[in-house]
Formats: sequence, structure tokens, C-alpha cells
Amino acid sequence: MTHVKYLLIPFVLLLCLAACSPLFLGKTPSEENMIEALKEALTIGAERAGSSLNKTDAFLGSVYKIMLPPEASVITDNISNIPGGQALVDDVIERINRAAENAAEKIAPIFSDAIVEMTFSDAVNILKGDDDAATAYLQETTSPALKEAFKPDLDDALQAPIVLNISADDAWTNLTTAYNTYVDTYNTLNSLMGNTDRLSYVNVDLSDYVLDKALYAVYTEMAKVEKQIRDDPAGFASNIIETVFEWAKGNK
Repeated sequence: MTHVKYLLIPFVLLLCLAACSPLFLGKTPSEENMIEALKEALTIGAERAGSSLNKTDAFLGSVYKIMLPPEASVITDNISNIPGGQALVDDVIERINRAAENAAEKIAPIFSDAIVEMTFSDAVNILKGDDDAATAYLQETTSPALKEAFKPDLDDALQAPIVLNISADDAWTNLTTAYNTYVDTYNTLNSLMGNTDRLSYVNVDLSDYVLDKALYAVYTEMAKVEKQIRDDPAGFASNIIETVFEWAKGNK
């Protein structure tokens, strides 16, 4: 009889653990727990996105490299006609990417302060959704506010002297001024010769363009972290994340 009692001990312990585990019983986490887990996951995503992008060559030497705006294609098409043109182009590209890398350090605080308003239905749909559902929700619901918050920091980075006391904005102004000067000459000569060919001036808001590119990189990096959380909730040392996301994995 004693032997039987000892055999029953592991089974009883298993039942006790199961009774204490919402995962075993399939208990649905509360609305508060779901939202808390999602906010924590997004905060971790923002922190890791900011950290990964706030490094030398995180933009310039990666798939996130920011090239000149599409409107500037006329510059590269006529680069041979601009004195020192290619050097100016290369300089602008390097500086706008360095500016984005520098501004990335502000990502985590800005995203952490963002208010994500979720209904219970939103939370359930996100948890049962695609691997990037939380990131996509944040992007859809807070992008205007986040852009407004991030823009001053990016503008500061674009205006800050980087090398030889020249900022990305200065480099962009030098390039577009050189090109627009060429356009003046080209259009004037064609007009005097009776030709109708004309080139367009380049007047692009560099700040807005770089902002969109930088936030694309941020959301992409956040989505990667979100997938890691979904794949391995236990690896993020958070009981609330583990409980909620494990529940979601079993209830899709």
C-alpha cells in the first residue's frame, strides 16, 4: 500500500500544478492582462528596434539604406553636368543615413510614451492575428502622433554638423542648389535657342522623406521582435508575456 502511495505522489503533484495553471485549463487571460502583455511586447520591440538602428551603418550599410528621394532622379540623370556632382550625391546619402542612425536613440522613449488604446476585441484579434499584428496595429493607430513626436529629433539630427561642420541638410541644400543652378542655365539656353525642352527644379522636403524611411525601418525591426516573442514567449523573461502569448499560440 505504501508503494502505491509513492507512485501516486507524482500524479497528485501534476494535478496540483495543472490546477494552478491557466494554460492547462485553457483559461482566457483578462482584458487587462492581454493589453498589458501587448504593451510590454511593443515596448520591448521599440527598445530593440532603437538599439539595433542606433549604430554606425545600421542604415547606411543595410537594407534600410536611404537613397535620394525619387524626385531627385533628375539630378543623378544629369550628374555629369554638375561640377563635383557625384561627390555631392554621395555626401548627402551618407549624411542622411547618419542622421537617421543618430535619431534612432529617441525611438524607445517616444514609443513607450505612445498611448495605445485597445478594446478587448482588438486585443484578442491582435493576439490571434499574424506575427506582426501588434506592430501593424500600432502603426495604423499611432503613426501620425509618432511621426509628430519623432520629427523634431530627426530634424535635429539632419541639422547637426556631422563631418567638417556640415549637416545632412547643408549637404542636401548644396546638392539641390548646384542642380537647380544647372537647370537655370539649361532652361535659359533652350529658351534663347527656341527649344521647348525644360528641366524641372528639385524642391523636396528632405525631413519628411527621411522620416518616412526611418519609421519604415523602425516598424520592420519591431515586427521582427514581435515574431520572436510569439515564437518563444518564455525567452523574454516576462510572466505576463509568456502567459498571454502562449495562450494565443494555442487559440489561433
